Amino acid sequence: MLDTRRHLRGFIDAAHRIPLSFVFISFLISLCLALAIAFIPEYALSDQGVYTLFILLFAAGLWVTEAIPAFAVSLLIIALEITLLGAEGFDFQNSDGAWKAYLEPWSSPLIFLFLAGFIMARAASKTKLDLWLAKRVLFFVGGKPRNIVIGLMGITFSLSMFVSNTATAAMMMTVLSPMLLMVRQDNPFKKTMLLAVVIGANLGGMATIIGTPPNAIAVGILGENAPSFVGWMGYALPPALATAALLGVVVLKLYPSTQGYISLRNLKSIEHFDDSTKDYSPIPKMPSWKKKAVIAVFAATIGLWLTGPLHHVPTTVVSLLPIVIFTMLGIIDADDIRSLRWDVIILIIGGLSLGMAVAKNGVDGWFAQMIPTQGLGLAWIILAFSYVVVVVSNFMSNTAATNIILPIAVAVGATLSQTQSQYTAIAVALSASFAMCLPVSTPPNAIVYSSRLLDAKNFLILGIIAGLAGPLLVFGWLYLLLFVTG
Repeated sequence: MLDTRRHLRGFIDAAHRIPLSFVFISFLISLCLALAIAFIPEYALSDQGVYTLFILLFAAGLWVTEAIPAFAVSLLIIALEITLLGAEGFDFQNSDGAWKAYLEPWSSPLIFLFLAGFIMARAASKTKLDLWLAKRVLFFVGGKPRNIVIGLMGITFSLSMFVSNTATAAMMMTVLSPMLLMVRQDNPFKKTMLLAVVIGANLGGMATIIGTPPNAIAVGILGENAPSFVGWMGYALPPALATAALLGVVVLKLYPSTQGYISLRNLKSIEHFDDSTKDYSPIPKMPSWKKKAVIAVFAATIGLWLTGPLHHVPTTVVSLLPIVIFTMLGIIDADDIRSLRWDVIILIIGGLSLGMAVAKNGVDGWFAQMIPTQGLGLAWIILAFSYVVVVVSNFMSNTAATNIILPIAVAVGATLSQTQSQYTAIAVALSASFAMCLPVSTPPNAIVYSSRLLDAKNFLILGIIAGLAGPLLVFGWLYLLLFVTG
C-alpha cells in the first residue's frame, strides 16, 4: 500500500509540474477558437445565443486541454454568464436582476444531495465503517477465486452507490494490498482482483443520483421531469449490474487463477493503513457509540431515500439528516467540512449553470435543428450520443463531457417526445460511467494502476468491452421499460 500511495503521489506531482507556457498556450488557443467559431460565421441565434455558444465552446476547450482545473472552468462559466448574459446591453444598473439566475445552481437541491453523500462517506471513513464492512464481507465469501471476485466487486459496487468512487477505490486498495500477498507471485489472478475493484468502483456510481456527478447533471437538466431517487435506481441499477457481471466473467476468463483456494484467514486482523507512520498499525478508534450512530443514520437516510414514494418526504430534505446529525454529534467537525470534495461540487454547479444558459438562450434547440434526425428513432439517437460520451469521457472528465454533450442530447431527444428526451438524458449520463479504457480515464483506474501490477492494455481490453456493451445494455433496459409502460 505504501508503494501504491507513493506512485499515486508521483502522478499528482507530475500533473502539477505542467509547464506554465503550455497552460497559457492551451488557454489562448481555446479562447481564440471559441471566439472565431462563435462570432465569425452568421448563425440563426440571438445575440444572447451567440454569447452562450462562445461560453460553451470556450468551456469545452478548457475542459479538453485541462489548461486550468476543471472546477475553475465552472467558476469561469458562471462569471462569463453573468457578464455576457446577465444584463441587456451590459447595463447592470438598469437590469432586472436576470444575472441572478446563473447563480441559482449554487442553491440547487442536488448540491445538498451530493453534500450529504460526501459527509456520509467522511463519517464512514472516520469510524472505519467502510473498512469494517469490506473486511467482513470478503472474509465470509471464502477463498475460492470466483467468490473473491464476487466479494470484491460486490462491496466496491455497493459502496460506490453512496460514496465517491475515488474514495471507495482508495479504501479497497487498503484492503486489497495485504490480500495480494496471499496470492502467488506468478498467479495472474492478481490482475483479476485489481480489475474487480475497477469494475465495481466505476459502475456502482451509476445506480444512484449521488453515485457520480453525470447522474446529478442529468437530473438537474431534466428538472421537473427528472426521476426520483428510487426511480433513478430502477433505470440504472439493472444495466449497471448486468455490465458488472459481464465484465466480471471477462476478467475471470482473461486472468484465471492458478490456485484453487486462496486463504483469507488473516484478513480480519489487518488494521487500516496509517499514512502518518507509513505502516500498517492501529489508528485510535472512535468511541463505539459514534460508529453505532453512523450505522443508524446511514440506515435511516438510505431507507428514507428508498421509500420516498411511500412517505413523500423530498430526497433533499432527507439529505439534511446526516448533515445535521453528524455535525451535531461531533462525528463531522470543521476540518472534515474543509476536506470535502468542493471541487466536484463546484464542477457540478458550473455544469448546471451552463446547461441552464444553453436551454434558456436556445442553443440546445439550434444544435438539435443542425443534427439530421428525420427518419431516426429513439434507438439511433440514444446510441449515437451514448457512444459519443463514452469516447469523449475516456480522454477527459466524464463530468465535463456530460456537461458539454447532455444539453444537446436532451434537445435532440425532445424533438421526438418529452419521455424520450428523459430516456436520452438518462442513457447518456449512465454511459459516461463506461469510459475506462485508459489508466487516466477515471480516478479509480489511476489509483489501481498505481499498484504497478497492471499494464495499460489491461484497462484497454476492459474499457473496449464496457464501452461497446454498456450503452447497448442501458438502451435495452430503457427500451424494455418504455415498451412495458407504453
